[in-house]
Amino acid sequence: MKKSWLKAILLLPFNVTVIIPTLLLWYTDYQWCIPSISQIILGIMLFCGGLGLFIKTTLLFHKVGQGTLSPLAPPKRLIIKGPYKRVRNPMLLGILCILLSEALLFSSSCIFIYTLIFFVVNCIYFKTVEEKRLIKRFGQDYIVYRDSVPMWLPDFHGKRRVK
Repeated sequence: MKKSWLKAILLLPFNVTVIIPTLLLWYTDYQWCIPSISQIILGIMLFCGGLGLFIKTTLLFHKVGQGTLSPLAPPKRLIIKGPYKRVRNPMLLGILCILLSEALLFSSSCIFIYTLIFFVVNCIYFKTVEEKRLIKRFGQDYIVYRDSVPMWLPDFHGKRRVK
């Protein structure tokens, strides 16, 4: 299980947050410049928040869901604990925060555009593919969860929370 867990992290989020942004900077002849102090502060906050959210949700996939973030070994149980009580895709929100932090810290419009494209592609994927798979795997439990918890914007007030 540990091997598949590590492999899933290296194949998916590592490629999305490290390899692809590095290649974008490399192939666009990026010239590094010192970002403003506000970019540095916001970038560090987004990075730390995104990394923390990613780690927390990955651990929940392993401990509660008994699976990995890979589609080849998905969670066996529906996770509605921790950040999943507030938003349906907190792991992806963590990845998006990391990408936005990179766009800020490198002052890269290319990484920012990549982040937007990544978000749109995932919106389409979740609505057309992933949600159907989750309904098939978890049935009515997922439908209740989907109807109670927002997809992208966390519900911090607890008005629409699943129990």
